[in-house]
Amino acid sequence: METREKISPMVPLTLGLLSALGPFVTDFYLPVMPEMAQYFQASPSLIGASLTASMVGFAGGQILIGPLTDKYGRKHILLASMILFVLSTLLIVIAPSIHFLNAMRLVQGLGGAGGIVVAKSMATDLYSGDELVRFMALLGAITGIAPVAAPVVGGLLTYVTTWKGFFVVLLALGVVLTLMSCALNETLAPSARDKRNVLHVYANLFKVMRNPLFVVSTLVQMAGMFVFFAYISSSSFILEQTYSLSPLVYSLCLGLNAIMISVGSTLSMRFKSVNQALRVMCVGFLLACLLIAFSILTRQSIVLLMCAYLLCMLFYGIMIAITNAVAMDSERDNAGSASAILGALGFFAGAIASPLAVMGDFHVSTSALIVVGGVLMLVLTIMMMRQLRKRGK
Repeated sequence: METREKISPMVPLTLGLLSALGPFVTDFYLPVMPEMAQYFQASPSLIGASLTASMVGFAGGQILIGPLTDKYGRKHILLASMILFVLSTLLIVIAPSIHFLNAMRLVQGLGGAGGIVVAKSMATDLYSGDELVRFMALLGAITGIAPVAAPVVGGLLTYVTTWKGFFVVLLALGVVLTLMSCALNETLAPSARDKRNVLHVYANLFKVMRNPLFVVSTLVQMAGMFVFFAYISSSSFILEQTYSLSPLVYSLCLGLNAIMISVGSTLSMRFKSVNQALRVMCVGFLLACLLIAFSILTRQSIVLLMCAYLLCMLFYGIMIAITNAVAMDSERDNAGSASAILGALGFFAGAIASPLAVMGDFHVSTSALIVVGGVLMLVLTIMMMRQLRKRGK
């Protein structure tokens, strides 16, 4: 196992890119979904199912793969997952029908899930305490950028390639990450692996869920991701249709929000304590959510709405870094299972919020979801702080 002194700068870079793979895969091709509908002569709902399939794959894949990394180690499982990702992406490029493509999107999600699970698990193997908080802040900065930056990059690519070119880019990314993963050292020593049979290893999923601090940290993150995906799903309708922004200006706005997520993740390391960070985060996040809803419902100026979005993303970045670190540190003996649940439930929250945000009048539905998520965040964060105080943190 690598020691802290021997950790190469390539390790955080590789783990950061792996952790960002999920949101990048789900959001990257959004600008070409209409083109795909024309190409396959498919309904918008069938094309939209490709997004749902990938989210289901990422959620289910993490539950499936996470416990296996506790038994067999991180690296071999990671490499197998990345090979599956590469092969499924290749088949998507040559897909003969939308049904085949959707099936391969499910498999692609299953393969990509290994990267997300292993990134958090390896980080937990390598770091603890404040060092883990700092590392999770780094991962949070990279991961937070991906779902916002992906459509921006995708929007630029629409000028130079077709929908197939988007998946060729994902294929190339998968190959690069597979090669980078080959250079990683195993971080879970054989002596530290779970020696029980596979069924008992999967039972760790239930064991992890009996840890109150882990559970409430995960719920806080779910509330944040619920708001985040509601924002992502409706942002193009609100900013382009309601506020008449061009696709380029819309992309720039998303890019600015991505920067704020990174800033928030970095700021998470500046607080005197985890509880102080959580207090600032939950209050600021709720106020930003209320301001977003007010701006959307009353059609306030784009400047006010963008300020509200930026504040929300700032506190979201703080939340991601802190909850990842606290949750994983509380279950480091079952890091694979803990990472699986943490990641899967986050995607589950996103899968619920995404379609609901654009149902009916998207101004009303998005505003309602964002406010509900902000209130849940406040309540759950208070519960999380109580659990931390019980543990003397």
